[in-house]
Amino acid sequence: MRKFVISVTILFLLFAFKNDDSITEINGAFLRKEFRFGDMKQWSQDQDRKVVKIFRDGYWMTFFYDDRRPNRKIFDGAGGGTYHLKDRKYVEKIDFYPWDSTAVGTEISLNYSVNEKGFQQFGKMNSEKYPNYDVNEKFERIIGQEALKNKKLEGVWEMTEGTWGGENRFGAGKYKDAKMVVIFQYPKMALAYFFPKTKTFDGAGLYTYQFDGKTFTETNEAYSWDEKHVGTRNNFNIKFDGNTFTKTSLTNKGFKEVYKKIR
Repeated sequence: MRKFVISVTILFLLFAFKNDDSITEINGAFLRKEFRFGDMKQWSQDQDRKVVKIFRDGYWMTFFYDDRRPNRKIFDGAGGGTYHLKDRKYVEKIDFYPWDSTAVGTEISLNYSVNEKGFQQFGKMNSEKYPNYDVNEKFERIIGQEALKNKKLEGVWEMTEGTWGGENRFGAGKYKDAKMVVIFQYPKMALAYFFPKTKTFDGAGLYTYQFDGKTFTETNEAYSWDEKHVGTRNNFNIKFDGNTFTKTSLTNKGFKEVYKKIR
């Protein structure tokens, strides 16, 4: 009997440890509903803007957009990087953060809770601009209006080729030393271009999408480069080759993007 109890205890501890380190535990797309920062005593809500945070397999991105406050741009910014979970802590590394370049490269350890309805993160961030700064945010899980038809794109991918207007321009000129990461976490797709060497940010986009195994349909929800793209819908062909996929336009023959899977 004693051996059985010991064995059960060991299995329980192993299971708990595995759950602590499972980066997929918080996979999802979430819309912020309430927040408290700094010395705020009361919860506040995003009434005049949207804040979406996406987690997928150790990568995260957050978007501030549809900003209707006076003297603000409609696209207010995007941040992103990697994360891991350890001892019931959410540890976030920042790869790009246009509001505060001193935060790039730093790690933030926060408490978190997650369930089928939402996600909460709370604790302190530390940077030169925001030292020992209290953060507490509650998010509601975003659910697609229909089921995803094919899950093969789900995950995190990095661009290896970007041909626009018939010319491969990614990695040269403006995009020399650039990194482009895209997260597919249905129903949201998030992408960003940034420069690790200079800790600078070029731009980002947020979309809702559907994929049937061949045709990919995206609807633009937020776009830092050009507000005219917001609300537009486009279709693309997707072709897989091992651990990569190629995305080509159904209407623009000079458009081709290639990605390799990193998660």
